[in-house]
Amino acid sequence: MNIRAKHVLVTILAQAGCLAVGLWMQYQFLESSVASEGLNAAWTDVEREAERVLSQRAIKAGSASSGDLLASDETFVLSVVRDRDVLVTIVDDQWRVLRSTYRTERQDVMAAGAATGWNKAAPPHAGDQRRLRGTLDMPDGVHLAVALPFGNGVGHLMLHRPAAVAESRALELLAKVPALSALTFLWTWALLGVLAYMLLAKFHDAAERDRARSIAEGLRQRQDLVRTRDAVVFGLAKLADSRDPDTGDHLERISVYSTLLASILRRHPKYAREVTPAFVRLIGISSALHDIGKVGVEDNILLKPGSLTSDERSRMQSHPTIGGNCLREIEQRLGSSNFLQMAREIAYAHHERWDGTGYPNGLKGEEIPLAARVIAIADVYDALASRRVYKKARAHEECVEVICEAAGTQFDPDLVSAWLTIAPKFAEVARRYSGRPAPEESPGPAGAGASHETRKRGSERDGVEAEALLAVAPQNSA
Repeated sequence: MNIRAKHVLVTILAQAGCLAVGLWMQYQFLESSVASEGLNAAWTDVEREAERVLSQRAIKAGSASSGDLLASDETFVLSVVRDRDVLVTIVDDQWRVLRSTYRTERQDVMAAGAATGWNKAAPPHAGDQRRLRGTLDMPDGVHLAVALPFGNGVGHLMLHRPAAVAESRALELLAKVPALSALTFLWTWALLGVLAYMLLAKFHDAAERDRARSIAEGLRQRQDLVRTRDAVVFGLAKLADSRDPDTGDHLERISVYSTLLASILRRHPKYAREVTPAFVRLIGISSALHDIGKVGVEDNILLKPGSLTSDERSRMQSHPTIGGNCLREIEQRLGSSNFLQMAREIAYAHHERWDGTGYPNGLKGEEIPLAARVIAIADVYDALASRRVYKKARAHEECVEVICEAAGTQFDPDLVSAWLTIAPKFAEVARRYSGRPAPEESPGPAGAGASHETRKRGSERDGVEAEALLAVAPQNSA
């Protein structure tokens, strides 16, 4: 469920809860109000009958006695009271029942003394002593009663009715309220739900547009930063590499070679988990820094035309350490990142060998970081397949043969096996970047037109190339 649906659902449920509580409170208020109004209406009916009785001459207050009334016919009393729910009870001055129209299943006439449950209330009107309002505790429940005094204080004529009748009528009025409340709830909830959906949908659409714009802007800025970083890194690496005039497009080729090999490893069962799309993207740019340590090697060693002494060779082989230490210091200042970590691993270990005889740390097998093992194959292939002023480029088949022979000694054999499946693509890349003409003074490897110095330099490098590829790096391009 997406965030919009969750917000709409929570809002609608909250509205339903609030609406249900409001309708319940409304019903409680109606119930209380209707019950109160029902009792007031019952009191009014009883008092109305009391007014009618008082208006009758025969029993007018102050002119009749309980004895006179007893002497009269009961049908006359009943004829005075028109409301059939109103009952008549006559009591003497001691509030003992003399006669009553009240009937129950267990007794036809109230026994004497049954009116002791009379609870006197305030008179209906201030200063009106002709009528007394109160309640009677009767066998069938509480009755609302009005007592009319006879003349000479000989007793009272009591008109009363069951309070349950008034309550039942109030409940009858409330009977349809739950159904109406349910209908009100459904209609109101539906309308509020539609309104909430429309408002939230509009809000979420606007938020989603803002979020999309923010993400797009963030991605654009990030891409700009990445492009700027890559351009600066590649420019610096190119500047360092330009000290050796024989390398040409070496960095561009290494970047393409390493990307191709890393891409094929994504489908290799052994490396599929480690080689992610991010790994493939990073190795293409990180590879440019593999020889960044050569900036710390003196020109008289890096560009020496003849063979190197043991001290010079040792100095030449220090460039992985120089480059790795430089990148580590950058990490410490800027904070670690995947790009800097991979570049540092490559700079340190791209001259390590699978059998542990490489440099600078003599790492063996999978101790060598995977990115450095990838760059090792790409770097050696480029050294073999590239033309220099002192040598011709080797044929692709010969490059493949040399690398295959070094599998298990210099290179990771699994990587070599994977590389063989895309080796023809390496040949295409080598041809693509071989369009630059060689300098005029260097038409070929120690050829007839080459200067004595060029032939000497080429001879020196050709003499150590096998060692460079299968043991250690070339004297001047380690």
